Amino acid sequence: MSTAAAAAAQPAVVSPPGRGHGRRVARWLRAAALGAAVAGGLHLVAAVDHLEAGELAVGFFLATGFAQLGLAAWLLMSSWTDIRPGPRLVTSALAATVGLIGLYLVAHTTSLLDAFAVHDAAAHGGHGGAAHLPGFDPVTGVDLSEGVAVSSPGPVAMAGEVGGARHAPGFVGQAAVAAELLLVAALAALQPAAWRRRTVDAVLALGVLAWVLWFTGVLA
Repeated sequence: MSTAAAAAAQPAVVSPPGRGHGRRVARWLRAAALGAAVAGGLHLVAAVDHLEAGELAVGFFLATGFAQLGLAAWLLMSSWTDIRPGPRLVTSALAATVGLIGLYLVAHTTSLLDAFAVHDAAAHGGHGGAAHLPGFDPVTGVDLSEGVAVSSPGPVAMAGEVGGARHAPGFVGQAAVAAELLLVAALAALQPAAWRRRTVDAVLALGVLAWVLWFTGVLA
């Protein structure tokens, strides 16, 4: 009897609950931080690559890059402090990242955003800022007053001005999208189960919509 009473009086040793779950959350937080950091750094590089596209485009890339770097720092700090971010904040970051991927597709498959890319030759000094006689080609010296045939792969406006060719997606843009896909997957894993199912359904619906738009020629 005394032995049973002594055993009952001793505190039971219980392993901390959810330790494996906490490690899994920390891994997803670090994966999300990696994706956000890489995407943010690449957006800063893209800002430099798009200096001739105008202040609006450069400002957008800079704002996006710094926002993603800030998100990466927040996620990394959360993984160190074992504090799981709230589902609303995680979902907001996920929705913004999906929106960026959608914007990338629109920018490189349609001409809807061409109006925001301003190429001002006069602001950049034209051809080195050198003055030349009107009606003459400053490079070849050919008289252009009577007009010449112009061949260009870009679209031609009604006024006769040749539009710029479609900007092909380069390595920086593709790498940024890959990093953002990692970020989306990690953020989805950090959501509660019910939220995660809705997120996966929404992303799949957007993917089907993008495929339909491409099949119908809207995205080409």
